[in-house]
Amino acid sequence: MQAVSIGPVLTLTGAGIETELRAADPSLDCAGTLSNSVGCWLRRLEWAVGIIIVTVAITLHIRFVTHVGGLWRDETNSVNLATLPTFAEVWHFLDYDSFPILYFALLRTWAGIFGAGNDEALRALGLLIGLSVLGALWANARAFGCRVPLLSLALVGLNPMIVRYGDSNRAYGLGILLILLTLRSFWRLVERPAAPSTRRIAVAAILSVLSVQCLYYNAVLLLALATGAVAVTIRARAWRTAGIILLIGAFAGASLLPYAPIIIRMREWTFLVSYPASFSWLWKRAGEVMGSPEPGAVWLWVALVVVGLGIATVLGARALLRRRGPKADSQSQQASEGLPAAVIFAAVTLVIGVAGYSGFLKMLNYYTQPWYYVTLAAFVACTLDAIFAAWPINPNHNRFTMALRCLRPAVAILLLCFTLPLTWSELPTRHTNVDLIAAQIQRHSQKGDVILVPRWECAISFCRYYHGQGELVTIPPIDDHRFHRYDLVLAQMSIANAHQPVLDRLEQALRSGHRVFLADALPVPDAEVQLPSLRAPYQDPNGGWHGVPYDEIWKAHVGRFLRTHAKRGCRIEVPLTPGAQVQNFEELDPGVLEGWH
Repeated sequence: MQAVSIGPVLTLTGAGIETELRAADPSLDCAGTLSNSVGCWLRRLEWAVGIIIVTVAITLHIRFVTHVGGLWRDETNSVNLATLPTFAEVWHFLDYDSFPILYFALLRTWAGIFGAGNDEALRALGLLIGLSVLGALWANARAFGCRVPLLSLALVGLNPMIVRYGDSNRAYGLGILLILLTLRSFWRLVERPAAPSTRRIAVAAILSVLSVQCLYYNAVLLLALATGAVAVTIRARAWRTAGIILLIGAFAGASLLPYAPIIIRMREWTFLVSYPASFSWLWKRAGEVMGSPEPGAVWLWVALVVVGLGIATVLGARALLRRRGPKADSQSQQASEGLPAAVIFAAVTLVIGVAGYSGFLKMLNYYTQPWYYVTLAAFVACTLDAIFAAWPINPNHNRFTMALRCLRPAVAILLLCFTLPLTWSELPTRHTNVDLIAAQIQRHSQKGDVILVPRWECAISFCRYYHGQGELVTIPPIDDHRFHRYDLVLAQMSIANAHQPVLDRLEQALRSGHRVFLADALPVPDAEVQLPSLRAPYQDPNGGWHGVPYDEIWKAHVGRFLRTHAKRGCRIEVPLTPGAQVQNFEELDPGVLEGWH
């Protein structure tokens, strides 16, 4: 029978499954460490459930990339930036995306090999990164002695939002991969805290720099990792190793200094996307990720965190009291074994990571979307695996160990049964229908026609797929549709009646017998409705910006103009596969207008 390879951990054949499993995990031998039959079968159950979940997760990743369709505006922004003629230009325009340079370097290399216009190749890159994240979960579990990453596989691999945004052509997937590998490298650094090898130090340093060069907020998670690792070294009194860890963190942080001018320049326009985010708001947005696809899963995450940290806290306090008791000398070894170093590392990392990440997003004051939280979710899932499974098999605490180990497959099976049908149906949802709309408009438009894209940011993806002869116009009129040019939008906000050139161009097209194609529907206020006047935004002495919702008012003026002067119009049907859905971030409703009166 042909062998089936699943990751780096085991090879299964029809005749040799038990032998291979024992070779990969000696504790499966009932005559070994786990002498009772319950422990033996629990170990086999962990492997069986792990194999099933990783197989399902791989299938889900493939299902996503084969159904997601074209690139939406954020992905197109990244591709446009990465494929500028020179690398110096990439650095110059880095203001107009949300990430440091590393992902763009990878994307530039990939596009240079397979072509920037090759959607299939770009989706393949996302798939490879997503599957690598699954491999990182396995590697981390092995490093912590978990052997099978049941919790993290179930929480990450079966979560459609993590799959969707991790596999997209953005830096989130690579950022998840690198921070998980960095987590492993920091644990390996303090696994034997007295004398970490030069190789382990070098690996931790390199991965730390790569992590923060991929996602800015990986710096917060790196701080959490350093804190967790230092906590282990303090218990072991390994001060030299603690110093090494702090130096690695400082070195990685210093690597972000070249981005300071970029961040300062971005402050000139980032108020346009700012939002007074409270912690309750952040919790609500994070809940959309944890509760995907089943909202009730939020409370499963909460329960796992509370139980895991509760166990670590109680046993840690118990060990500390034993150390300070009258029999501390005779019991010091027992106390130190009461709470494994891996659990200390994971618990401290979890607490600092969640607190620091929340504080970072609060300080950022952005209207955060679900993809802001997928990295933290994967990070938390990996630490939970360690907290629940990094306990050595101790005959004196066999029931406690068995309870913790039974919890992992139970949660994994629960998630598999209750979320898989929903995840399976949700993943084929397309990112955008702009690629389909652009193809339809290109088929029918001619020279002299105007293609109006009411949402200026959607012109980024529209320009990727539209190659017709019509003239593209946005609201407000801006010249650069390669990136999210909020600076150009801000400049338009300082101009009186910035929408007037759009009205003039639409009138010219309709009067001359040409058509106006709408990439998306416009608001059409009644004639008696008085539209608000526009005034330039201003900044008060406290630094707060004030203004009005320019986008909506501009679009309302244009919508009323077309309703008044266009003779006729109709919707354009978008050819979607029956039953297919599109995310509301970029689901447009196109139409066409013609005639003048």
